[in-house]
Amino acid sequence: MRIRRQGPKVLHHEVPVPGLDPAHDGVRVAHLTDLHVGMLTPTRKILAALTAVEIAKPDLVVMTGDFVCYSPRFVDKLREVVRGIRAPVVNVLGNHDYWTDGDGVRLALERNGYAVLRNQNTTLTLRNAPFSIVGIDDAITRHSDVEKAYAGVRPQGSRLTLTHAPSMADRAALYGRGLILAGHTHGGHVNIPKITAGIAARMGSRYLAGFYGVGGSLLYVNRGIGSSSVPIRAGAPAEVAILTLRAT
Repeated sequence: MRIRRQGPKVLHHEVPVPGLDPAHDGVRVAHLTDLHVGMLTPTRKILAALTAVEIAKPDLVVMTGDFVCYSPRFVDKLREVVRGIRAPVVNVLGNHDYWTDGDGVRLALERNGYAVLRNQNTTLTLRNAPFSIVGIDDAITRHSDVEKAYAGVRPQGSRLTLTHAPSMADRAALYGRGLILAGHTHGGHVNIPKITAGIAARMGSRYLAGFYGVGGSLLYVNRGIGSSSVPIRAGAPAEVAILTLRAT
């Protein structure tokens, strides 16, 4: 098992998205999650992830929570570290954000011009066609309201759902087809083949890392960038996901 102290890996995926408008075939989405700006995540690691995003030149950047951990004093640092992303940026919050300073994290992101969806949805125009993004607020801290998040969302066309907790994918899939992006798991963080996934499943975490079919939708669980418990990853390297969307 390989221990990774540096990173992250940049993973490129061609993703067939159920219900995607053909106008969005080839749209590139950069997915970051679990930055964990704080004591255990080196700033250089986060900056390397953001540099990878810039190099990829995505049409859209999304981040699925746990921006900070353990102290509100890291909120200002978060704002400084993630500023300057050139593509449209849409986010949802995670459990560590709420445990630390949920409103502070939201304001830090919004002051950089980035959207934060808290059980809301928005529609962007990408390649001259509407592209719906649904943001489900954090379920772990009981802020999620799936019905509210999907209220008024376009019933047809391209749809991307953001949630910190992968477990929300089951409910999200009931509201129509699309791509669902999540984080939270760190891919097990210390991932022992055949053991970590089994333990996670017994604890109710069936979606650990990578792609899963959920109803008529497709879920991708990103292993994330930072650390909230131990600074070393084993068998679950930090990642930046660059997703090229394809119409099925």
